[in-house]
Amino acid sequence: MNSSKKNCLSICCLGYNHENFLKDNLDSICAIQYENIEVIVVDDGSKDNSVSLLNELATSFPHSLKIIAQTNTGNIGKNFNNALKKATGEFITFISLDDVFHSKVILSELEEMNNNPRLAFIASSKALYINNEGIVDGDTLPELSLHTMENPTIENLLELEYSKFGSFYIQGSIIRKKIVDTIGGFDEDMTGDDIILRTKLFNFMQKNSHWNFEIIKENNVFYRLHDNNIHRNTPRQIKIVTEYLDKFWPTKPNPPILIDWACYMINEVSFEKSMDTLTLNKRAKSLLSEEKIQKAIKKSLKNDCNKSFFEKFVFSRHKINKVQRQVILFRFIKFVYEKHTKLSKTEKIHYLKY
Repeated sequence: MNSSKKNCLSICCLGYNHENFLKDNLDSICAIQYENIEVIVVDDGSKDNSVSLLNELATSFPHSLKIIAQTNTGNIGKNFNNALKKATGEFITFISLDDVFHSKVILSELEEMNNNPRLAFIASSKALYINNEGIVDGDTLPELSLHTMENPTIENLLELEYSKFGSFYIQGSIIRKKIVDTIGGFDEDMTGDDIILRTKLFNFMQKNSHWNFEIIKENNVFYRLHDNNIHRNTPRQIKIVTEYLDKFWPTKPNPPILIDWACYMINEVSFEKSMDTLTLNKRAKSLLSEEKIQKAIKKSLKNDCNKSFFEKFVFSRHKINKVQRQVILFRFIKFVYEKHTKLSKTEKIHYLKY
């Protein structure tokens, strides 16, 4: 284990095919205007020009920049642990290379951590999205349950992990590295990453009540919305949370949010894919006994029969790219149209001016 450099922030970055966003991310780190920073970047086997660009950007980057170029693992927890092994700072934070820091807020978090040695971590209850051009998406603000809570306790945070599968986002949260080391970092045998680390952190703090924490109501990260976001994959999300519940909440019932996710998945993906997901583990199999899910399965089977005939002989629609769709009528009439993009009703603001 590395000895910690006092007041140093170690930023662990993880990227995969994020060439188009690397400079934005590193620029947001420079904009924090905090001298004592080191950056550890793990590139998980990108097929684009990410590694070459990182090495190029490193030549003019004002902070220590360690680049770990590895064969693809697809294991987020393991990849962040690889970064943690190289981190030497007193404080630690995490970010995906397609996202960017809200630099002024990160600086205020650092000042608070430096001023209060009993703070185990500081996190944000607010999230903001940006598009590929860096414009803040004011129409898709995710309302975290934590955002409306006043003076939450560790028990409140744990309950949110169980009932809502999340209290806050790990990205942009600043944690004392010695605590992350004590709890063993991320669990590499679990599909999930942030929900696992948070729960281990909260369990640690329950047993070590002399530690405090702080929740701020300003966003500390801008999250990039694009077609490759992992959180859009409902079967994978269900795999993550059923593994999580089996490990940390084995005796508690299925929370309503999980049942709703499963019903949504049944309506959105093929019957075979749904059944594969609902038989992954003990907790997933328990969902099959839920009345609401049984009804969703019966409805899906009935709809699939009607849908297969309709799509085969009358109407079908296929995705060509991000914006273009092809429609086929009666198996021979074909035309292409562009997906409608919703116009924001709010003023377009770049994250740098937010």
